[in-house]
Amino acid sequence: MSTNQITHLNKQPFIPLLYAKAVLNSIIKTATNTWSTRPFTQQYSVSGQSIDSNNLQRYNKCCRFSNTDYVPVTYPFVMAFPLLMKLMTSAQFPISILGLIHYKNTITQHSPINKSAIVTIICSVSNDNTTGKGRFIETHIDIFVDGQLMWECTSTFLQKSRQQQTKQGSENRPSHNDLIYKPTFETLSSFKFSHFDALKYAYISKDTNPIHLHYIPAKSMGFKSTIMHGMLAKARVLAQLETLIDIQHISIDVQFKSAIFLPAQVCLNVALSPDNNTFSLTNLNQRVTHLSGVIYPLLNKTN
Repeated sequence: MSTNQITHLNKQPFIPLLYAKAVLNSIIKTATNTWSTRPFTQQYSVSGQSIDSNNLQRYNKCCRFSNTDYVPVTYPFVMAFPLLMKLMTSAQFPISILGLIHYKNTITQHSPINKSAIVTIICSVSNDNTTGKGRFIETHIDIFVDGQLMWECTSTFLQKSRQQQTKQGSENRPSHNDLIYKPTFETLSSFKFSHFDALKYAYISKDTNPIHLHYIPAKSMGFKSTIMHGMLAKARVLAQLETLIDIQHISIDVQFKSAIFLPAQVCLNVALSPDNNTFSLTNLNQRVTHLSGVIYPLLNKTN
């Protein structure tokens, strides 16, 4: 954990105000060209947070997880989301969150979190770099229970360069690593995403980004239609694997490759092995990959 200054909050921030702040900051700072160029070192934390059992139950139903004594490995992201938004709408945050693409998400759960746990959450920026694709910002979330690190997550967000914004379909071109290693996938299942799924998940997760709620703001941000939350798609993948592998003692790394435009039907393709479990979520004809990833089992199980 970094030694940078941490701002401690007494409670989780109020999301609607943060979205309003994001819009206002974007308009003012873009018009005046006053985006910060300094390294972003601010961190935010909130302690003494209990888990909302009703919201957890709604989340499990929406994502198709079984109800157990422990929260699903993707649920802590929902718990931390208001604090993450506080971080990303800070006056010193270097870019606008409007139009940002959730490019990659890695979660490592060191130990399952009991649904009766009291947690401490810390959010920070772990990396900031610019490539030909645009500017990448990595945010990091740590969740502690009784001083023990239970769960951590790195989310990589991309602000596309203008040149990349004019290119269509580049997200689905195979990378160099894809060409070196191509696992043999079997189609495990297919399932649907509806507009109502997006609305339900927005309510549960508090991720009310307008691109997930209506086609007009989605089109204004450069998408052809309303798009599904990437983190719901990731959760649905894990829920589909719940009876096949241990989904609690894992590290799961996902890259979001192509938006899921609603409504949609997708295929889950998997290659399971003792060392890792590789998967992809594609459209029905498997020509478009929406996300791909790998699940690594953790050997040092503590629960």
